[in-house]
Amino acid sequence: MTRPNKWVGHLAALATYIIFGINPNCSKVVVPQYMTPECYTAVRMLFGTAVFWLLSFFTPYQRVRRQDWPLFALGGVVMAGTLYAFSEAFRYTSPCYVSLVSAMSPLLVMLMAALFLKEPISWKKSIGVLFGICGALMIVLFSWGVDANMTAKGLMFCTINILFYAGYLLITRSVSGIYSPITLMRWIFLIGTPPCVALAIPSFRTSATLMTSATPFVYLNLLTVLIFATIVSYFLLPIALRQLRPTTVSMYSNLQPVVTSVVAIAAGQDVFTWNKPVALILIVMGVYLVNTSRAKGQG
Repeated sequence: MTRPNKWVGHLAALATYIIFGINPNCSKVVVPQYMTPECYTAVRMLFGTAVFWLLSFFTPYQRVRRQDWPLFALGGVVMAGTLYAFSEAFRYTSPCYVSLVSAMSPLLVMLMAALFLKEPISWKKSIGVLFGICGALMIVLFSWGVDANMTAKGLMFCTINILFYAGYLLITRSVSGIYSPITLMRWIFLIGTPPCVALAIPSFRTSATLMTSATPFVYLNLLTVLIFATIVSYFLLPIALRQLRPTTVSMYSNLQPVVTSVVAIAAGQDVFTWNKPVALILIVMGVYLVNTSRAKGQG
């Protein structure tokens, strides 16, 4: 793999996770005050399906091989689960905690790669995982009962979100190198949309009523999520996965809590507490150890 291609991958991953860092702040403005998590997820999936299918009419057609359809189907279901758990978390916690837990995704990707792809785990990776676990415990133990934004349900949905996301990276990694981002995303969004819409049907009327009282600021945040966090980021993610390993791509998730926390505290969505930067440092150290233990020449 040439260096220019690797740089394309790194730049795509960097842009993706900066967007992911802003996404929780924008989402918190909309969910759950103006839109239920179920409806919010369905709107994102419907919008992604419409845009990527529209773009596919202006790009060369690619036929999906029969042996790849199971990966596309699984990728669609897992993506739907990722977005739903992400949206549901905002019922019970703040953007900062959503992003802090998301910073654990590189460690989960590494563990899942070892379990399903038989990638070896060195002592350095093991220490990295230990640092990450300590960071997660720092988030929970020093916030429980003190910070109202830390709840059991919020932590549960944050964890489900990163489990699904780690699975999504591993599932789509192989097909990302075969198909264009447009081809990949149009089918994954299409497959993942029906269950999201079915889940959201009971709350569509409630969300529509709530949105009638929304201010232009709310609609601006929703539009930001739809265009950048749903289209641009998921267009760039396959490009990053084509050039880099899933663990390397997920390493950029360390940007999320930094971006999210700065914006959230500035916007009054959260408060600064000492354990958040300490937890982030531990998680970053863990991810650094995991990624610097890779074989020479790997992305």
